Amino acid sequence: MPAKSFIGSVEEAARGWYATALRGEVSDANVRAYLHAATQIEDLWQQTDERLANALAAGTSPWEADAALRYPLASIRSARTYQVFVQQLLAMDAAADPATAGYLPRVTYDQANALCHQIQPHLQEAAASLADPHYEPAQTLPLTLGPRIEAEGHPCPVPHLQGIIAAAHEMREWAAGLLAQYELALTRAQMPIPAEVTIHVTALHRAMAEADSQLDFGVNLVGQVSQQAPNAELHEQAEDQLWAALSTYFLLNQVIAMSDWPNTATVVVRKKGRPKTYRDRRITPTDLWRIAAPSAQSTLRGTEFGTDEMAEMCEKMGGILSAGAQQYLDEVDAALRQHQVQRIAAMANCPFEPLYRAKSALDVAGAHIPAGHEFHWNYHRGHIEMAPRFGRVDDWQECEE
Repeated sequence: MPAKSFIGSVEEAARGWYATALRGEVSDANVRAYLHAATQIEDLWQQTDERLANALAAGTSPWEADAALRYPLASIRSARTYQVFVQQLLAMDAAADPATAGYLPRVTYDQANALCHQIQPHLQEAAASLADPHYEPAQTLPLTLGPRIEAEGHPCPVPHLQGIIAAAHEMREWAAGLLAQYELALTRAQMPIPAEVTIHVTALHRAMAEADSQLDFGVNLVGQVSQQAPNAELHEQAEDQLWAALSTYFLLNQVIAMSDWPNTATVVVRKKGRPKTYRDRRITPTDLWRIAAPSAQSTLRGTEFGTDEMAEMCEKMGGILSAGAQQYLDEVDAALRQHQVQRIAAMANCPFEPLYRAKSALDVAGAHIPAGHEFHWNYHRGHIEMAPRFGRVDDWQECEE
């Protein structure tokens, strides 16, 4: 039985000290464990492809075959997207500095960790919808890419942006391949193609062209960032463009199987019937973690600081989550699914709620938010706060007031 080299142990310890003590990086062990646990992806992918191929072989039209499998197709493609995204973030960081292999900058770790937590829910949805054709998924289609984690108080590292670029290129080629495959199936169909399917394909090509333009612009900005001194504005613009492209490719990989898209987007936010009635409800400190941003959950949950802060915050709220806050949470969630807003950071104070940016002007919980403005719900004062841009700090802070 071979023995582990003492020299190797010393080198590993030295690399860990360099990465954590000098660079402030975090071990990627948890992230890699999540990736290794996602072994179902290939199996569920194959099952879904076989189900689709069998339907086409039986004479089902491509649009009907895809529509019947829209839930498993969307779920398994989403799970695979998150897996690829995380893999590329890790690969680009390791390539940039092999001396810190096994460790990640905090923002890259938080982003990868948050994306890893999206894999299992989508695998579960894929398995359930494959097993039961009448299964009603927990989320409305199309799904939204996220969460997006932003570096707090400083630009994200260039290798982080390069990881996003690599993920976007892979997702782009994937979307293009799926679209070409769908068009080939249409040409082979032994039946007239409905007008709405033709319109759908045109819309897919238009969305692809828009995403390609965003990706090219983002890549060019990253090139400028790499050659210049750190520039927070350029970093942010580059990341915005790359995420916009990523989100569209993520969307395309789902809606190729939805011939009623883009009309499907209109049913995401409002359902027919009477408006939902909100009432104040009792909460505990544990409930507040559901409000916290993913980066806060992964960093602070279970720590003494996080536990104490949530207990203090719950006491300040009187143990009540207001009706207005509940309406805000529901409407922002709907806006996320419609790609009207994006999650960009976490507030530094308890309950460490997400900070959003409006991609277009919208109304949320009775407040009008202009396009480009950042906003969040202030749980201390019980209303929405917005600004062209909020200040940034480097670390979490104690409850205000």
